[in-house]
Amino acid sequence: MISNKLVWAGIVCLFHTSYLSAQTSVYSLEEIWQKTLDQHPTLASQQALLERQEHQKTLIRQQSYPEFNVQAQQSFGSYQNMPGSFFPLPGLYNNSGSVKAGGDEHSGSNVYASAVLQWDFIQFGRLQKKLQVADAAIAVGRAALSQEQYKLQAAGTRYYFDVLHHSARLSVLRSDAARLASLLDLIKSQAEAGLRPGADTLLIKSAFLQAKNKITDQQNGLQASLLQLASLVGEEGSAVAVDTSVYYRVHPGEALRNSSIARHPYLQYLDAAIDHSKAEVEAISKEPYPSVGLLAGAGIKGSGIDPSGTVDKSFAAPWSNNSGSYLVGVGVTWKLSSLYQNKTKKRMAERQVASARAGREAARLQLQAVYTSALAAYKEQVTKVRDARLALEAAQAAYELYSVRYESGLIDLIELLQLQKDLQGAESNFVAAIHSYWSELLVQSEALGQPSIILTAIQP
Repeated sequence: MISNKLVWAGIVCLFHTSYLSAQTSVYSLEEIWQKTLDQHPTLASQQALLERQEHQKTLIRQQSYPEFNVQAQQSFGSYQNMPGSFFPLPGLYNNSGSVKAGGDEHSGSNVYASAVLQWDFIQFGRLQKKLQVADAAIAVGRAALSQEQYKLQAAGTRYYFDVLHHSARLSVLRSDAARLASLLDLIKSQAEAGLRPGADTLLIKSAFLQAKNKITDQQNGLQASLLQLASLVGEEGSAVAVDTSVYYRVHPGEALRNSSIARHPYLQYLDAAIDHSKAEVEAISKEPYPSVGLLAGAGIKGSGIDPSGTVDKSFAAPWSNNSGSYLVGVGVTWKLSSLYQNKTKKRMAERQVASARAGREAARLQLQAVYTSALAAYKEQVTKVRDARLALEAAQAAYELYSVRYESGLIDLIELLQLQKDLQGAESNFVAAIHSYWSELLVQSEALGQPSIILTAIQP
């Protein structure tokens, strides 16, 4: 009998240690959040996009600086009644040269260099509006980053509680298997003494083997949940474990009736998108205004043709026969054709604002509906957890009582197995009630966008 006890105890311990031996570190929910936010690649992507928007703002600010262009060229080609031939290049301005009539067409060497400065110092608020659009885009990027952080926290919380739920169900199955193993050991000893029929041993052995198969299936589900959690925090599945006692820290309290969904990260992102669209409308309204700028330039032009008409084809000739000039003025640039186009652009931007506002309102209504539903269900789950705990306590007391009666021969094995099944059902219902309780609290947290609700709820 002692050997049988050791065998069955070893089997039960094997199921227990096979899970624990693979674990190397226990993570709290807060540690899962921190590790996820420290290394997840989607956050790096959002951060890079945010930095791009900040650089875009710097680029827009630099548009207020003067634009300075320098061009230079030396060419060799034909000329006709005009000293010099040059390729037209941006930033060059023309000045008149000698109109001394030449004879036949000749070719010669020419040089031209110029520097042009343009500074649009009056833009009638266009640049300021562009900067406001850039600021709004940065706000959208920050809101998108916060939203992504929240999504990862919500995913980590879901995976965390999946692991807890699978662990709790596995614990129920192991308890059931341990009871069956103990009962099998008792029946074997009584059968050997001639106090029980041999059929009882076969019956209880069948129940035990079925319980063992259920444990295997549940272990597979737990392993899958651990792998999901591990992939989120960037660890191997065997390196992640959680404190399973957290699952039973049910402290039914007052529902969050006065909480508001207005600070939900998704709604904050939509608000930022609306502000960005409004800033674009204001920027478009400034586009029809003209630009007033300072224009200044200096240049040097040389040719191989001297004032007498003599042609020197050497490349150095233009540098000894040249003239310099400068030009300073104020220019006004006004794209009159954009006046009508701007009306269409503005209407399009205004429709974008209207669409963003409607989308934001739809999201608010959906979140409010989810929160209201979860709030009502949460109250029901509090009652179910309490009733399930009372039912479990009653089933445990009944099983202990009838186990003693079975050992005394007052009831048969079928009756005890039915009580065993009822106890397992009560344990499973208790775990399921707790699961529903946490699920509704998770939905509340997600609808409000407040992960801290869960951290508060799992405190000892």
